[in-house]
Amino acid sequence: MTDLVDRIERNRFAGREFLLWLWFESETFETNLRPHGGAPCALWFETRMTLSFEKDESVLKSAAPAASPEAKEALRQGKLPREAKLRMTNGEHEFAWILRGDTLSCASVTVPAELKDKGDDVHEVFYERMRLLEELEAILQALWSDFLTLRLSEAWPTAIVPMLKRFADEKRADADAYLQVKKRHLGKKKKA
Repeated sequence: MTDLVDRIERNRFAGREFLLWLWFESETFETNLRPHGGAPCALWFETRMTLSFEKDESVLKSAAPAASPEAKEALRQGKLPREAKLRMTNGEHEFAWILRGDTLSCASVTVPAELKDKGDDVHEVFYERMRLLEELEAILQALWSDFLTLRLSEAWPTAIVPMLKRFADEKRADADAYLQVKKRHLGKKKKA
């Protein structure tokens, strides 16, 4: 059990890097994400974001905390997103939740209200809610899979990290160059 806890602690950074990558993707593609093997969606950070490094923490609260100069300054100080409130639309469905990087857990999940009639069977409402949660989970799994594929590729240190540094310095990422890197490495997933 101690070995498992140690492994979790050593790899806790992955969830925070995932949040950073989502932030980068959301800004680079103007919220329009296309996860490999998942449905296209619009994803953005809203109302609250916590960035931290060891015990130093910045809590940002605004309509668009990821767009604030304080957020990029926190990145330049070595802080990574620890927790963020996200909103996503997938077709006509809109979801909101808090994603915690350290545990990759979702909290305060809001799903669209599909069945509105008070006469709707309670079981049908429950099943519809579960279906919507599965829809959200499928998109998050596709995004996580893309992130891990890129994170474990040779492109991460050579191409993506320099782009993330430019992103932290508030310089616009070359979306076309990044898309080419993504296609090259995510295309390999299909063949594997």
